[in-house]
Order: sequence, then C-alpha cells, then structure tokens
Amino acid sequence: MKISFPRFPVHAKKWLILDLLGGVAGVLGGLGAVVLHLMIETINHFFFEILLPRISVHIGGFNLSIILLPVLGGLIVGPLITRLAPETKGHGIPEVMEAVALKGGHIRKRVAFLKVIVSAITIGSGGSAGREGPIAQTGSAIGSTLAQIFKLEPSDAKLLVVCGLSAGIAGAFNAPLGGALFGMEVLLRGIGLFNAMPVIIASVIGAAVASTFLGQKPAFNAEGLTSWSPPELVFYAILGLIFGIISVLWIKSFYAIEGVFERLKVSSTYKPALGGLATGFLIMLLPEHGIMGVGYEGVNKALAGELFLALLLILGILKMIATSCTVGSGGSGGVFAPSLYIGAMLGAAMGLLFDMAFPSIVDQPLTYALAGMAALFAGAAQAPINVIIMIPEMSNDFALIPPIMISSSTSFFVAWLFLRGSSIYTIKLHKRGIILRMGRPFILDLIKVEEVMTKKVITISPDMPASILELFFEEHHHTGYPVVEKGQLVGIVTIRDLQKLPHSIRNKVKIIEIASKDIIVAYPDETVHSVLDKMHEKNIGRLPVVDRNNPRRLLGIISKRDIIRAHEIAAKRPAE
Repeated sequence: MKISFPRFPVHAKKWLILDLLGGVAGVLGGLGAVVLHLMIETINHFFFEILLPRISVHIGGFNLSIILLPVLGGLIVGPLITRLAPETKGHGIPEVMEAVALKGGHIRKRVAFLKVIVSAITIGSGGSAGREGPIAQTGSAIGSTLAQIFKLEPSDAKLLVVCGLSAGIAGAFNAPLGGALFGMEVLLRGIGLFNAMPVIIASVIGAAVASTFLGQKPAFNAEGLTSWSPPELVFYAILGLIFGIISVLWIKSFYAIEGVFERLKVSSTYKPALGGLATGFLIMLLPEHGIMGVGYEGVNKALAGELFLALLLILGILKMIATSCTVGSGGSGGVFAPSLYIGAMLGAAMGLLFDMAFPSIVDQPLTYALAGMAALFAGAAQAPINVIIMIPEMSNDFALIPPIMISSSTSFFVAWLFLRGSSIYTIKLHKRGIILRMGRPFILDLIKVEEVMTKKVITISPDMPASILELFFEEHHHTGYPVVEKGQLVGIVTIRDLQKLPHSIRNKVKIIEIASKDIIVAYPDETVHSVLDKMHEKNIGRLPVVDRNNPRRLLGIISKRDIIRAHEIAAKRPAE
C-alpha cells in the first residue's frame, strides 16, 4: 500500500519565516523587558536611596523633598522627548496602534532605545505609570526594525510589530498567554489562526527570556484568595456593573487632566516637570502605598488585608490623579499597571462592603481586588478576554477565572454603552481624527485623507463678485470652492450660498459677504472614516484639508468622489 504525503503548501515557507522572525522578536522583546526592569530599579535606587537621604527636609512628619524627585525626572525626560522622539511621550500604545493601522507597521528605530530610557527615568524617579506602555512600544519598534531589515510586506510588518509588543508584555509581566492576547485583542482587534502562531511563539519566548533573568515569581501575591462561592457571582456581576461606570470615569478624568496640561501656555519641555510636581505632592502624603511608580507593592498590601476601607478608596482616587498628571503632562509610561492598582483598591473596598452586608455569603472579601483589576481594565481598554487570562497569570491563581469572567464581561459591556467601542488607548487617536474601535477595523479607518485628497484646488478670491460663481459652477462642475486670500483660507462658498442671492444684486455682492466663515475642515493625518462622519453630520459634500498646526493653510480638498476612491484603494490592499 502506497502512502502519499500531503504537499507542502507554497505559502508555508512564508509562515515559517514569520514564525522564525517572531521567535527573534520574542528574544529581543524579552531582553527589552529585562533591561527596562533593571533600569527602573537602578534609577529608583539612585533617586530614593542615594539622592533623597541627602536632601531630605522633614516638616510635620512629611518629607518635603520627595516632591522634588518626580520634578527632577520630568526635567530630564522633557528635553529628551521633545527634541529626539516626541512619539515616546505618554503611554505609547496609541502610537503603536496608529503605526499598525495606518503606517504599515513602520516605527522609527530610535523609539526602541529612547522609550526605555525616558520611561525608566519617569517611573524610577517616582512618576505614577506602568511598564506595559514603554515595553509595548519598545517591543513594537524592535519588530518594526526587523521588518525593515528583511523588507517585509506591510501586512507582515504589522504582524511582526505585534510579535514584538506581545513579547515585551509577556516578559514584563511573566504572562505569556496574556501577552499574546494583549497584542491580538488590543492592537490587532482580532486575528486569523495562521497570524496568531508567530505572536504566540514571540510571547512564550519573551516570557521565558525575561524569567531567566528576573525569576518566575508572580506579580501579585494572591495566596489564600482562591475561594469563592456560587452565590457570590451575583456580587461579582454587580461589581462589573459599577466598574463599567468607574472605567469610563477613569478615562474621562485621565483625558481631562491631559487636556489641562495641553492648554497650559508652557513649553512641552517643562510640562513633565509640572506633572511631576503634582505627583510628588501626592507621593509625599502617602509614600509607602504604591502611588509612585508601578504600584504593585500597594496592590500586594491590599491583597494581604493591610489597608482599611477608607484608605483603599483614597488610594484608588489618588492613583487616578497621579497617573493622569504623570502621563498626561507628557511623561512616559503605561496605564495598564495603574489601572490594575486602581481596580485592586476599589475592588477590595467593594469586597469589604459586600462582606459587611452579607458576611454569611462572602467567602473572601479581598478576592474582589483581583476581580476589580480585571473589571476596570476590561472596561477602560475594551479588552475583556485579555484580562480574564492575564490577571490569573499574574497572580498564579486560575481558580478565580469564573468570577473574573463575570465581572470583566459585565464591565466591558457597560463601558461599551458609553464609549461605543472607543477605549483609553484609542481616544488619544480620536483627538487626532484617527478613528479606531474594538473589533475588526472599518475599511475607511485604514486610509488617511492625504492619500486620496485632491491637491490641486480651485479657489476663489474674496473680492470677486458673487456672480462669478455662476461661471465657476458651469466650467468646473463643483458645488463649493475654498475662499483664499493671500494664501490663507478665509471661508468656503457653495452653490447654496449663491442661490440665496437675487440675480439683480449678484454683481454688487462680494464673495466674502456670502461665504461661510465657520469652516468645517479635515486634516491630512485624519482617517477617511472620520471625514465621512463629519460630512454626514453636517450634510456637506466636501471639506477643505488644512495643516493641523496652521488651520488657515490650505493643503487640498476631499469630496465624496475621493471617498469612493478610498474604498477602491482599501479594497486592493492585502487582507490583514
């Protein structure tokens, strides 16, 4: 009997190469996590063990000099960020999402190096931020660099970016499955089976490399918190409902404080120092409870039952403010770890309240701290699947998956009702006109305005008589024209504006008198989907495209005809 073996598919060679490169990204991403961890420890030791004792000033039981440490860190990172790599400020993941969705996975090589430095200084000097944003951006830059070296197609380059990110996350938190799911759910918003394999390989290798140097100790000590009873699932569902609302408030407060710093008439170079000043003041009030840095020591205190109810609530709120000031002012660090801290504090507080009200039902009130971690991030990041796995991985306690599933999915749905698919990561992009939501992206989310806009724009002078519009409409067949004076956009005039004028006075009225001065505009880095939403909302057929830094500088115009062309371009691009 002759045995026939299946033929080796032609595309299998490509996937084997991607798996191999994913393994390389895993090694480098894991090493990046190790370097970041050691740098944070070293810088923190310098600031708090060497520098602080030499400058300490104690008044009323408080060490006032603690305030200066995050300020000093901000003064160091501010010039580095503004002069060398502005994309390294903030929490980093929105920039990676933009690179994957709109830039073919291209990230500047210097980002991998600089992100580690500025984040280590921000966190090590006392700034309230997490490691996941920095190592995610660093790992992504490593993946992008590999793709550039081997000249991969954009779709493959994006996949390698996700491999680097997932490896970094897995190494930073000793959570290989959680790292893979983070990349697939948060960054790619869904993935095919073949594409998942390089990501999984990268995550496993990244975690293995990091644990070789840093050990396999779980991030959280959840010993003794494995018990729960079936009736408690109702309480976990209630926790999820409440945390869905809290996650929305967390996002709103974060971007509200960021907006305050953006509006300050101060150089961006010095804003991280101002954020450090506010953070330093909060650290001075409660220096031993994890408000500064990543905050895991505070989480472990909550899990050990060392914090009373009022203090848990206070710490959760203060961490929100401190993180918003650190990251929102332009410092470098992530929001994942702070979200876990906030969720742990408020979740533990809810567990104590449930225990007070129903002592015969609640088995272990501090278990709600772990559920709170998962629920807050599931709502804020719109990524419930990731935390359902990642929190048990980080606490080495998989017995809590059922209650975490209930609280996370409930929080996710409640937050979705308010956010409609936006998240703490995508709102930063929304402010720049880049619309990315959970789930597979809408086809027009993948095309920027600058790719399809008409650059040769027919304009009209403001001093011309309105009657000239009749000739314009007849000759060019456009229904609207930008009004430009000395190279500056001053209005837009349409056929509707002309139709409002009687024929008898059209020669006497100037264009500027009938043109609309309140102009709805588009930006070249905005997505076509965002422009289409503006057109639909305002019932207009074309938008002038202007420079984001100079809204009077006309760069082009985009019409519904250009949007049809955007559909054609997107349809020709390779499937993700």
